[in-house]
Amino acid sequence: MTKECFIARLKELKISKQDFSEICKVPYSTINNWGVKRDGKPLAIPNWVEPFLTYYEKAQKLEYVMTEICQKIEAVKI
Repeated sequence: MTKECFIARLKELKISKQDFSEICKVPYSTINNWGVKRDGKPLAIPNWVEPFLTYYEKAQKLEYVMTEICQKIEAVKI
């Protein structure tokens, strides 16, 4: 995953690098350095980041669906 893809994915998910840092317990400075060139090579974004973001997106969708279902159930009870 490139830095550009990482930033674009965060925007899609509507989370900031700071939010990502807090969720993953990774220092913000580390996340900010991903993709920055050191000795002519960009600092790689870890392999776990892309699947993590995929599962984060799925969790957000599941949370939305669960909330909607619970609200419908509560509305029927009343």
